[in-house]
Amino acid sequence: MILTSISALIVILIIIPYCVGLLPISFVSPRLRTVTTTYIFGFIMSLGIFELISVPVTITKADGFSLIVALFLGVESAAAMIGLIVYNFVVYKIEPGRDGEGKEKKRSSLMHRIRRGEKKERKKKKIDENVVLWTLVILCILFQIVMYVFMQSFDGDDAYYVVQSVLTEETGTLYRIKPYTGLSMSMDLRHALASVPVWIAFLGRVSGIHPTIIAHSVIGIFLIPLLYMVYYNYATALFGKDTKRKAAFMLFVCFMYVFGNVSIYTQATFMLTRTWQGKAMLANLILISIGWIMLVLFKRDEDSDERTLGFWIVMFFMSIAAAMCSTASVFLVALMIAIYGITISVCRKDIQVALKLMITCVPLVAYGAMYILI
Repeated sequence: MILTSISALIVILIIIPYCVGLLPISFVSPRLRTVTTTYIFGFIMSLGIFELISVPVTITKADGFSLIVALFLGVESAAAMIGLIVYNFVVYKIEPGRDGEGKEKKRSSLMHRIRRGEKKERKKKKIDENVVLWTLVILCILFQIVMYVFMQSFDGDDAYYVVQSVLTEETGTLYRIKPYTGLSMSMDLRHALASVPVWIAFLGRVSGIHPTIIAHSVIGIFLIPLLYMVYYNYATALFGKDTKRKAAFMLFVCFMYVFGNVSIYTQATFMLTRTWQGKAMLANLILISIGWIMLVLFKRDEDSDERTLGFWIVMFFMSIAAAMCSTASVFLVALMIAIYGITISVCRKDIQVALKLMITCVPLVAYGAMYILI
């Protein structure tokens, strides 16, 4: 039973999202395709797909949780298959020449490194420093995961969010039972548009693990490393191949999270003590990912040879995933994207950037209108 539950979570939270991420990563330049980028893309798209399925069902069908589970499993599996097919077609059919050039460059680079064997010895001390720094980073991340699992933190919001997940999984209803009293109520639209509790219930249903355990002891094992994958990509965008600076950046971020509990409202406090809540995911996953993608987009777009369509696709799904995390994202994320868009458009004197970003904000406008009109 335990092995089955673990296997189900690995498939749902790692393997399938990675395969989904192969779809947008196919439309990114080869040197920008990394394992971490692919997984982040896939995870964000999976959240967006879940939101697109769960909200219409929640509004139209009071007891539609089983329908959400079936639809999401089918659609996400199909997206994973499409990702595998498109990636293999693009990489092995459309780009064979580019791959060959890449291999040739790797061979010449290898020979070059062999010739520079003596210089490698001189850099041994620098390599040792990098090993020490990265070891500290890994230990710090593992420390946060262990503390998340074994040092439970219970928050007053659990009375709503976690109980809503439990009610959804056990009764199959969607925001029609008041968590505080257990009495029936009309649909709670304010929370229904942010479907993270339903997603937690979904993970509990497919894995056979109680939603409370998923929230307090499981989901952080996946979300905390995912957060640091985003920060690693952020460091790569900032420092390129300078591994020492990237390690120092990552270590600084780790310390900021470990010692960030100076208030109950800080980003670090939400991430490590309220990981399962949509607000924590919005502040630590969505907003940070938007900053990273913006940095990559506007650095790479200066070079016409770089393909970044995949990043724009994920930005669109990022808006949907943001709405899934919190209704506050309707203005927070839109405001963040608007600031980036206006700044870059003015600096480059190019209105197309702002127009592209306006398209990525369409889901946020739709959810805002839905919240007002329904």
